[in-house]
Amino acid sequence: MSLLSMLKKPGPSGFGYGSAAEEIVAGLDLSGKTYLITGCNSGIGQETMRVLARRGAHIVAAARTVEKAEKAGAEIGASVTPVACELSDPDSVRACVEEVARGPALDAIICNAGIMALPELEVKHRLELQFLTNHVGHFILVTGLLDHLTPAARLVIVSSNAHFKTYAD
Repeated sequence: MSLLSMLKKPGPSGFGYGSAAEEIVAGLDLSGKTYLITGCNSGIGQETMRVLARRGAHIVAAARTVEKAEKAGAEIGASVTPVACELSDPDSVRACVEEVARGPALDAIICNAGIMALPELEVKHRLELQFLTNHVGHFILVTGLLDHLTPAARLVIVSSNAHFKTYAD
């Protein structure tokens, strides 16, 4: 248990800093639901995929390559639809949109993938790589799939407070 979870009270949902993913979804039956998760091959994305799949959801697993998405699904023992989605490459994101749009409607898009605090400035397509990956890539993905969402679909943007740890003058 973290110090923060001991100091902060749970929110209106009853969950807070100390809540675990398994605890939050306990009792849910997500059979028949389809979730697209970016960055499914590590960290929060893979844990999100594991927990939702365990509750019966079908996962459209998006990673930089199909192989990474397939491997992530195999590691957690889930049957997933792997798709390539290199968020720093608009053509890859558009190809992902086309592929996902051929499948079932989405009950949620979980925009989890991202990069942070690159040691040196990197530019791609005339944009700073972190901005391109974390914001522009997800914007292209989400807006491309708006017509492929169920009426009650959710859009989840995963973020952190890592920006508070940037260098100060």
